[in-house]
Amino acid sequence: MEISISMEGDFVVADVAGDLVASTAEDLKVQMGKLIEKNFLFVILELSKVTFMDSSGLGACMAVHKAFNEKKGSMVCTKPSETVAKVFRVTRADQKLNMAGTRLDAIKFLKSAALSGRQS
Repeated sequence: MEISISMEGDFVVADVAGDLVASTAEDLKVQMGKLIEKNFLFVILELSKVTFMDSSGLGACMAVHKAFNEKKGSMVCTKPSETVAKVFRVTRADQKLNMAGTRLDAIKFLKSAALSGRQS
């Protein structure tokens, strides 16, 4: 798994590629933890290049979502691959995580969250 970090205006984009599984899930949590430590609290988690996700990968996404919420930030998962979208649907994680179909929708969501000072 690879995670590329970039900026999109005021927000961080974490572009994840490869398999998000037991052997790589901790890497996602560590990288997102570093962003939180540096006070980057509004993040887009781009999942279009994730080829496979197991329960550990799902758990990492849920844990990272919770970590941003605890710091009054927000994370939006965007453009999940069909494989990832299916995992989210079957487990109903798509009802707990912030989801956006496009990066633009994710930015709109984060702008609203940042302006209102609310966590999501």
